[in-house]
Amino acid sequence: MLPDMSSETDSPRRPLPRFFVIFLVAIALTMWFWLDLWLGGGLIGGDIYTYYFPQKAFYAEQLAEGILPTWNNLVGHGYPLVAESQTGAYYPPNLLLYSLLNVNTAYNVSHLLHYVLGFAAMALLAFELGLSLPAALLASLAFIYGWFAPRCCLEWAIVTGIYLPLNLWLLIRFFRSRQGRWLWLLAGSLCLQLLPGHYHLAFITLLTLGGWSLAEVFLRGRLQSKESSASPAISHRLKWLAGPAVAVALGFMLASVQLLPTWSLKQNSQRETSSSADFDPGYGHIPPRYLSQIIVPWIWYADAVELSDRLNRKAPLDFPAATNPVEAHLYLGVLPCLLAIYAGIWLFRPRTPQEWSLAVLGIFGLLAAIYATGWLIPWFQHLPGFGFFRGSGRFGLVTTLAAALWAGYGLDQLRSKLPKDLGILVIAVMGAVTLIDLSLVSQRITYAFMVAETPLTRIEASPVRQMLKSVTPPARLFAPGPNLPTITGVAATPVYLGLGPEEYFNPELTYPVSEDDADSPWQTFTAEQLSWLRDAGVTHILGFRPPAPDNPDVRLVWQGIDPLLNAAWGRPEPLYLSEVANSRGRVAWSDPQAGAEVRWESGTPHQIKLSATTPVPQKLVLTELYNDDWKVRIDGQPAEALRIGGMFRGVEVPAGEHSIHWSYEPTALRVGGLLSIAGITIWLLFGAWSLRRTDRPIS
Repeated sequence: MLPDMSSETDSPRRPLPRFFVIFLVAIALTMWFWLDLWLGGGLIGGDIYTYYFPQKAFYAEQLAEGILPTWNNLVGHGYPLVAESQTGAYYPPNLLLYSLLNVNTAYNVSHLLHYVLGFAAMALLAFELGLSLPAALLASLAFIYGWFAPRCCLEWAIVTGIYLPLNLWLLIRFFRSRQGRWLWLLAGSLCLQLLPGHYHLAFITLLTLGGWSLAEVFLRGRLQSKESSASPAISHRLKWLAGPAVAVALGFMLASVQLLPTWSLKQNSQRETSSSADFDPGYGHIPPRYLSQIIVPWIWYADAVELSDRLNRKAPLDFPAATNPVEAHLYLGVLPCLLAIYAGIWLFRPRTPQEWSLAVLGIFGLLAAIYATGWLIPWFQHLPGFGFFRGSGRFGLVTTLAAALWAGYGLDQLRSKLPKDLGILVIAVMGAVTLIDLSLVSQRITYAFMVAETPLTRIEASPVRQMLKSVTPPARLFAPGPNLPTITGVAATPVYLGLGPEEYFNPELTYPVSEDDADSPWQTFTAEQLSWLRDAGVTHILGFRPPAPDNPDVRLVWQGIDPLLNAAWGRPEPLYLSEVANSRGRVAWSDPQAGAEVRWESGTPHQIKLSATTPVPQKLVLTELYNDDWKVRIDGQPAEALRIGGMFRGVEVPAGEHSIHWSYEPTALRVGGLLSIAGITIWLLFGAWSLRRTDRPIS
């Protein structure tokens, strides 16, 4: 049995060289897995060009103009950017990177940075639980590159997931030292985990922290070393839960500027309205039979092309919902898995505090794996948090973390049975085999791949951008590949939003699909479809086929290869850009009268200024998404904003000449900002107080 090595974290000499090794290995691993990103290439596939790059390109462009954006006016008819949240507008690394670097470089640096930080955070947790340096390296490799690398098409996975081991480490440090500074750091770390915007892994982290806090209360003597003082009664230990609860509350308060707008959007999103039937919380689960991938991956991974079909062929015990190989992925390497099983010999009946800690994490991992199968969704989906997210397979994050730490413990146990030289050889072989193993798997089970030259660097060379960016009033495209065309800086519909305004998911308001669309999309249009396009203010259509030559309503204006869009779509054939006749565009009168005019003076994501002249009172329609936080003034006086056609903004304009000003004034963002400022003040005061009490534990 190896001695408990957690005391190493208090050594004044050893941590520096040890963590130098950790960071050196972490950086080297990013070069092994993501070399093209280091060399200026990029990722392509999955949600990268349909979700993240459209957001980040818009975000970077606004930052370059000195604007911190809160509304995105390019995707569809607009949406509350901060509320949708995944842009991570207030996440400090995003603010820094996208202000200083081009979009592709900023995305790459963020990706690589979080892999390094995640590796280091996992090593911290491993050291805290008494693992040696080689064991911590193996555990970090298995966790970071087992769970996250195949999910490289999902930016939020690594950006928010790395905070699980970090926050758990901070919580354990608090319970072991009883010093407030760890709660102070925990509050700040929770805030950072919430600010990138995708909250599912933060929710899973909170469940894990809650479980560990309860374990500390009821298993205090077993989780602490023998040198610790006598354990107080459980009635007294229950009071210890107040500290972590305060840290969590403070973390939420700090992140209010992000959380409150999201909560506000949720009330009017597709997840709360009648159209939420399309939202299936069971999507993305791990079929029970697919848990065998942990031990016998070759049965499943040999044919990655057919894997999705195999997973969705329902078998006994499968949850009745669809899934996909990325969301259902749960693998940490064959050798780490065998080591984790080997560790179970000791951890099945724990005796030392180290073994008890690992056993508790093992229980967490088992429960997470059970929930990942989807079996418990019907019982849990009505509880706070559980029904808001889909992708129960993401709970495998906890399973992977626990199994990786068990693998590290198993390695330490194995080393203790071997001669020193043989132990070093075993470590080297296991590390190399696991590295190659995870590398091969991450290249097969993924929707995103590295390319040496990324399409994102060709924005300025885009003919579509050059033709439409300077159009006044601004153009709006109807195009395949939701969101992607907005990288050009031109608004486009339809949309793809994980959490979005209900209007974009209401079948009565969305583009009416016909039976012929499967054969000739964006080529022929029914009268109903043309009417929708005109009413929606669509001025141009971009497609892979030319419009029918005998259609006077859609006129071809350009065809050719767009270096940006063709590469991003992976389509070699020419694109065809057409103009829609008689579209009302961005702004129009509801019932045009002789002599009625409207002129687009200026427009930004947050303000629109118009000049209007009408001989009679009538409605002016702005084909932008209606939202209660958009306020309108006529000649400087507040006016009532109207909902037009169930989706657009409008205002009743009196007869005569008028100046009309629309401005975005989000109440939830303003209140959230005030709460965050108050939270920062409290956090700084708490930090000053806790740092002055470093030698006095909290009772």
